[in-house]
Amino acid sequence: MKRKKQSKSYSAPALEKGLDILELLSNSAEGLSQAEIAGKLNKSVNEIYRMINTLRNREYVDFDSEKEVYRLSFKILNMTAKFEPFKTLTTRAIPVMKEITTKANQSVHLAIYTRGKILIIAQEDSPSSFNYHVSVGASFDLLETSSGRVILTFQDEKERKRRLERRKFYSQLEATSKISFSELKKIEKLFSKNTMKKIEKNRYELVKSLQIKGVTNISVPIFDYTNNAIAALTIPFVDRIIAKGELSLEQVKKLLVRSAGVLSSEMGYKH
Repeated sequence: MKRKKQSKSYSAPALEKGLDILELLSNSAEGLSQAEIAGKLNKSVNEIYRMINTLRNREYVDFDSEKEVYRLSFKILNMTAKFEPFKTLTTRAIPVMKEITTKANQSVHLAIYTRGKILIIAQEDSPSSFNYHVSVGASFDLLETSSGRVILTFQDEKERKRRLERRKFYSQLEATSKISFSELKKIEKLFSKNTMKKIEKNRYELVKSLQIKGVTNISVPIFDYTNNAIAALTIPFVDRIIAKGELSLEQVKKLLVRSAGVLSSEMGYKH
């Protein structure tokens, strides 16, 4: 089992051995015998005997006495359920979003993918009397918004294909798009490999809004430890006539990219 080289010389062999066992069992739905675990980790049975018993006593591992194999227990599943990653994401994103609105004098919203669509889970209005507001709980077609296209771009090919298939499935059940069917077809054609390459290269999308004239969308991905986009931060940039002292479109874009980088790091993303 390969491991990244540690930047420090400190290590905890027993802890590493225990984590190796948990990671190994997480990839085996049928379970593994003690001898199989030892063999796959290049350890002797004696080396892992006490570690497996400790994990079993702490209820991280279950033992099937009939098949004589070990499996991960539901304890880890329960611990994971308490983590609530999107709740964590929102909690960490809101202070960052408030700072963005103060500096940029522009509104910003946070979106995630769900059920073939984009869902807005957080919104912060700019201090200005004139801004663009997207309601929390609003949903949009996956390809209709910059948020959706950015999130979709930063997935592996298999997951991207799955999400596009889910989009088609749910679009047949409910009309979620705010624009016409013919316009959505045009968007599908525009979302080509070249579009994805451009977004991937720039690490953001900057494009005129399809919904509101005079608004330019700036959307950047939020990554987690999987190195895939789990959300997108988007500013619908309003180019005001009286804009003395306000940041330019380019300056706001740079601010959003930096802020998204900070948030991604907090969510476990490693460059």
